[in-house]
Amino acid sequence: MSKQKKKKGALYSVAIIITAAVILEAISGIQYYFSRKAIENDVRELAQVRLTNANLLLANAMNDVEVAVKNVTGFVSDNVNHPEKMFRITGGVIKINHNIIECGILFNKDYYPVESGSYHPATYRDDKDSLVFLDHGVDPFNYYERQWYREVIDSGVPNWTDPYLSHTNQKLICTYSRTVTDKEGNVVGVIYADITLEWLRSILAEGASNYENSFSVILNEKGRAVIDTRDGDIPEGFYDLRSRMVSRESGEQIIEYSDTLSHAFFAPIGTHGWSMAIVCPVSEMFKEFHKISLILLILMVFGLFVLGFIVIMAAQNDKRFRKVEGESQRLEDELMVAHGIQMGMLSKVFPPFPDRVEIDIYASLTPAKEVGGDLYDNFLHGDTLWFCVADVSGKGVPAALVMALARSQFRTEARHGVSPSAVMSALNLSMSEVNESNLFVTMFIGALDVTTGSLRYCNAGHNPPVIVCDGEKSFLPVKPNLPFGLIGDFPYKTAETSLKAGSTIFLYTDGLTESESVSKELFGEEKMFSILDSAKTPEENVRNMSEALDAHAAGAEQSDDLTMLAIRFNSYEFKSISFPNKTEELAAIPGFVESLGLSEELTQKLCLALDEAATNVVLYAYDEPGAGEVKIDALLSEEKVSFKISDSGKPFNPLMAAEPNFDLPGAERPVGGLGIFLVKKLMDVVYYRRDRGVNILRITKNLK
Repeated sequence: MSKQKKKKGALYSVAIIITAAVILEAISGIQYYFSRKAIENDVRELAQVRLTNANLLLANAMNDVEVAVKNVTGFVSDNVNHPEKMFRITGGVIKINHNIIECGILFNKDYYPVESGSYHPATYRDDKDSLVFLDHGVDPFNYYERQWYREVIDSGVPNWTDPYLSHTNQKLICTYSRTVTDKEGNVVGVIYADITLEWLRSILAEGASNYENSFSVILNEKGRAVIDTRDGDIPEGFYDLRSRMVSRESGEQIIEYSDTLSHAFFAPIGTHGWSMAIVCPVSEMFKEFHKISLILLILMVFGLFVLGFIVIMAAQNDKRFRKVEGESQRLEDELMVAHGIQMGMLSKVFPPFPDRVEIDIYASLTPAKEVGGDLYDNFLHGDTLWFCVADVSGKGVPAALVMALARSQFRTEARHGVSPSAVMSALNLSMSEVNESNLFVTMFIGALDVTTGSLRYCNAGHNPPVIVCDGEKSFLPVKPNLPFGLIGDFPYKTAETSLKAGSTIFLYTDGLTESESVSKELFGEEKMFSILDSAKTPEENVRNMSEALDAHAAGAEQSDDLTMLAIRFNSYEFKSISFPNKTEELAAIPGFVESLGLSEELTQKLCLALDEAATNVVLYAYDEPGAGEVKIDALLSEEKVSFKISDSGKPFNPLMAAEPNFDLPGAERPVGGLGIFLVKKLMDVVYYRRDRGVNILRITKNLK
């Protein structure tokens, strides 16, 4: 009987283990299936959002151009006998239409008695946003052979061209053109308007940025690629989509090229036959998912062994308890992983821009649960610091998902947005269309020119920031705007102000002021004001606020997410020097550095570093001595001194030079590399970039 009981017990234990294994396998299979579907849906929704944004932007831009050109064509016809008025007409089109970078009228040859034989008045907007008036008729370039002229003359129908590089400024543009007639209806020329497509190229690159080896393509109505992110190297398999894209379908399709399966999402954009596709390799879409699945499989097998041990060694009630405990731990681990992913999206390296002395930034975010719905972000776009703080209604996983989407779209829209209100409107429209959970987001968006202190901002129902300057503290005046996600067409408004040197702007969520003590007393705005100090750095202000909040709570449970972001617009001194690329001109550097009034020891180090960096430019940037210019800008603040060495010579990144090998004898070492090595040793930050045809090397030394 005893043996039979043991045998039955063993069989019972084995049955439990097998049953558990089958159940776990089924759960894993279901989880695997729905997780893959969720990833596919996320990729699909993101692609659709980007395709929709591209379509709206392109359609609106082109519609504005068509309306503007159509409206002034009659003015041109009425004034063909007054050629001197043409510049006023083309200039007027440019002034009221910021999408248009050039407008001109190409009259028929010899229509006006001018020396060049043709009269081609045009107005274009230069890189400084100034209007330039010129007569292209004196240009030897044959504009009568341009596509925009020939096609509209031959057909008589207004026409858009495919993208091409502008003859005037080498930017990627599209041209809209239509004929101009006199009062008798005779065609006397063609009026045209150019719009730049550099922003469309950026949107295309953004659409292809989520996964390695993904790419985006725009086809015209003939099925030819007009813009792509692979510089023309488009896989042949991609053109399996051509017929559907030319037919202006919207959808998705699995395609194969070079033994690679990919999801292709496509939709028509604009109003003249273009179609855009975003291609994502399947292997890249599920790369991280497969890694996690493998880890889960290993954990599952290990769990089965643990379960077997528990079944054999413990009583039935103990086994059930341990199973529940294990499930609880697994859920907690998953939430901790989600917490790590969410926090990893936030910038936690401070200062985030060590080469920029004009600003100092510090931030912190503490979720009330493992994951939360607060958000802060900041990034530099040229000399503009874009930043935001947001608070999603609700808590937990739903709020965290909305936060992640808001942060991603904020970065996308801010890089192309003309104002904070335009960025807020785009975020609002996007969320309103898919807001089935009726969540909403309060948000403050700011755009700070770090060279002047000019601040443009838009507040969507969020707590107004505090401005701290010269010991005084006040709320920043904000215009009333609704939180986004509620009404899709709400007209958000931008406000403007100017920060004084030394000012700090402090942004926060209501988790700060509404934090409760054990006795339910609120932290409040008055206490917040008392802690902020204009003499403190952003980090000191945020840390002091956190310590005061901990003391106020005194063990009370945190009820809401807490976010703080402090930005100080530093006072600094600016000086600049420029000279031809000749070695003898380097002698001006010591006097320039000495004029900053620093210590003798530091001045010597800075002179040495600047001399080495500038020598590189003089020797290698230009083909001949004196052929170009070297410019050095100095920014001096209380905490650091930064130099920007710039030239318009050949692209050259000195940081790519190999480190010198000091183990080799002097005679065997390769020539070069010692100068930039010395600069790296002397300075705290050394940074290079190529921007609009200019080499820029920034070197920074901390003074504290």
